[in-house]
Amino acid sequence: MLLRQLDYFIKVVDNQSFTKAADAAFISQSAISQQIRALEQELGVKLLKRHNRSFSLTSAGNYLYRHGPALLAAADQLKKATINVGKHEVGELTIGYPKNYDGVELGRVVGSFSQLFPQIQLSITAEDHVEMLRKLQNKELDIAFVGDRHDLPAEFHQELLSNARYYIEISSENQVANQISVTLNDVANKPCIVVCSKGQAAEEARFYREKLGVDGEFKFVDSLAEAQMLVVANQGYLLVNEVGHWQPTGSLINRVAVTEADGHMMVQPYCILWQEEQISAAVDEFIQLLMNLLRNPD
Repeated sequence: MLLRQLDYFIKVVDNQSFTKAADAAFISQSAISQQIRALEQELGVKLLKRHNRSFSLTSAGNYLYRHGPALLAAADQLKKATINVGKHEVGELTIGYPKNYDGVELGRVVGSFSQLFPQIQLSITAEDHVEMLRKLQNKELDIAFVGDRHDLPAEFHQELLSNARYYIEISSENQVANQISVTLNDVANKPCIVVCSKGQAAEEARFYREKLGVDGEFKFVDSLAEAQMLVVANQGYLLVNEVGHWQPTGSLINRVAVTEADGHMMVQPYCILWQEEQISAAVDEFIQLLMNLLRNPD
């Protein structure tokens, strides 16, 4: 079945006329009639019941008419994406990820990707949430791996990777370290350690207070390593997400699941974002590798 034949068939039904469909397709009426007959012959079923000057759909024709437009739309999208990939071959790929991400999957993807595309230079940076979205908007990043705070711009293409559970990392010496789960109320007497740049501290504090319900002091640090040093020193707790497999923390830090007051697990969706017009073979491959690993971490 040729896509052109399907397009002609849908035009005939839409216009309820072979003549009008032929005009819309810029071909003769006899040519469009031949294409519909050829389509019926290939499928081995009748699509139209022809009357004197009209026609009606058979059950097979009705089915094809209902599902055909989606196939044509998908084919058109594939065509545009393929052309776009051909026009946007890249020599460098820039990826952003959250500053508090401590999983292993991103590193594995980088290794696999580098073997597939040794000619492409990878630039990978840990970013604040707001800064990552800004850079993606300004095309300073090709891909962003980001936790969804319900503020992801609609113009970005996004794929949900996982609903990541919240945990706290806390000193093994702390009294709640061996509990199965805690609420944020249980650790309100300890500062919440937040990994972010100084310029984003106010924005991060607002998110942690208003969206997560942190009720206490904050300590802002520049790196995950610095945050975990403060945790070891029992100077606060760090909120983290279980995204894929974690790096081991050693015996001095415990991870404890965080629950809501009603006992439900606190979660945050994690997505991968990109702009559709920036898609390339390299971008698409990196996205697929990361999606496969994080959706099937075992």
